[in-house]
Amino acid sequence: MRDEGIVVYAGEGSSHSWAWLADLFESRGILDVRFLDAPALVGHLDGGAGTVIVSGGDGLLIAEAFRGSVFSGLQTFVRGGGRYVGMCAGAYLPLPSSLPPLDEFNLSTTRIENIGPLISDRAVQSPRLAVRYGSCSIVHPFRGPVELRGDGVTVRAPLYGGPVFRSPAEDEVVLRYGAFTDGTEFQVERARAERLVLGKPAVIRSRCGSGELLLLGPHLEHPKYPEANEFFLKLIGSPAGRARGRPGPSREDGPHESKARLGDLKVAVLGLENRSFVVGNKLWDGGRLLELTAAIQKRVSGLDEATQQSVAAKLARVRSMLVGAHPEVIDDSDSAPGLLVDAARECVDRHFAMLRGER
Repeated sequence: MRDEGIVVYAGEGSSHSWAWLADLFESRGILDVRFLDAPALVGHLDGGAGTVIVSGGDGLLIAEAFRGSVFSGLQTFVRGGGRYVGMCAGAYLPLPSSLPPLDEFNLSTTRIENIGPLISDRAVQSPRLAVRYGSCSIVHPFRGPVELRGDGVTVRAPLYGGPVFRSPAEDEVVLRYGAFTDGTEFQVERARAERLVLGKPAVIRSRCGSGELLLLGPHLEHPKYPEANEFFLKLIGSPAGRARGRPGPSREDGPHESKARLGDLKVAVLGLENRSFVVGNKLWDGGRLLELTAAIQKRVSGLDEATQQSVAAKLARVRSMLVGAHPEVIDDSDSAPGLLVDAARECVDRHFAMLRGER
């Protein structure tokens, strides 16, 4: 296996969960991490990365962003000794598929259990319940924390739309869904969820050439589950790094313009109250937008002036999109989450570069 650094995908189709990885890695002093969009990712696949992580979001939008050069580069990368870590949406990408462009990345032979007949009534269907996949639907039977069990290991972590795998013929099962918890929110009848989920693989390892794929349904990196965090770090073979403590609360000594833009954006996001809106196949709400805003607020104060100005300009545009959105259906905000991801990625990636001592 390669021993180069880590690349985290934070581009088109990605949600807010990659920011949990930023917090986890920074808290452990694991700083050889880049946060990149699809075009930049291609440049790090040839000798610049040992592990590529693709976390949650809209799997079909991510696949569109990876179509062609990224999928091709990832195949070469893994077969040549790299490690691909897919979490939630990222875990679906390498599974067997005949649906373009997912058919460009069929590196695992394991299939999913949580697939069924097409749910066609879009008026009542939420992406939290099901997402259309060709002539079928990928169904999400529950949300929230679940107990995971493996060889001498029991941890809890949440599932937010990630896959429930079928028992593989070739791949290795690392963890299985062991039991529901008091925090589990059922989206189908409990008896059906039990049949569909319990005892089924939650985390699998696929060998591919000289490399491997680690495919995780649950979010082991979620900040509220420290035991799952530790298991995740061991699973990916992450270096020990230097202890730094969890990223602290938002700093108030940041550049004036960035502080002002952050404040304005938070007011606009809070104005959404409990409303949500769909971008592609991803359901967004104010909480997810605030998590990306927090990722910026924790780190923006020490950035160089050019990055500060770039991030501030993007935040202003996001606020403008949200404020101008339709009061009932927020169609006009379709590009707001993507632009906020872009601002957060720029901020976090530059912050890690500065922690590594790079100019």
